[in-house]
Amino acid sequence: MKKGLNVRPYLPLFMNELLDGDMDQRYESCHALLDTFSNAVSRTKVLFSDECAIYRSACDRNVVFWSKENPNFMQELEHNPPHVMIWAGMTSDYQTGPYFFDGPVNAASYSAILETWLIPQLRDRGLLDDMWLQHNGAPAHFALSVRDVLNEHFPGHWIDRGSPPSPAPLPWPPHSPDLTTPDNSL
Repeated sequence: MKKGLNVRPYLPLFMNELLDGDMDQRYESCHALLDTFSNAVSRTKVLFSDECAIYRSACDRNVVFWSKENPNFMQELEHNPPHVMIWAGMTSDYQTGPYFFDGPVNAASYSAILETWLIPQLRDRGLLDDMWLQHNGAPAHFALSVRDVLNEHFPGHWIDRGSPPSPAPLPWPPHSPDLTTPDNSL
């Protein structure tokens, strides 16, 4: 195809848009995280968590577009295609999950996973008092009812998007790519 038709393969790219005001907030968030977790021992106390949607058909995987010029391809996605939501959490020496949601991830289901599944596990292992919970600030994570649960069980020890009202004790940098360990393993 390259020699005969003079075309090249291009992969579609999925990107998070960075806004003009994000750079200063990202810089401040990173410094706050580095100051709080300045040594290796303190970094082992962060439970990185994420959800992952597994779709019935993953037609966006291994797709290549052959073209003479970069097509900058955009694809309209089906709204709410059939899928399963999975949650997992990891520290440097501890893994919890996967947890399979029964239905959509919303404030009620996320509060339920925290109160009935994650917090009891951390308490049983003696990790709850020292653990910092990081999540990415999805709407379900940022609901008032979820923040109440976090403030009760992780007082001053959670990381989320840092915007008002009632920002997290430590802000996660805005528009961060989904590169947490759980997301990659899921």
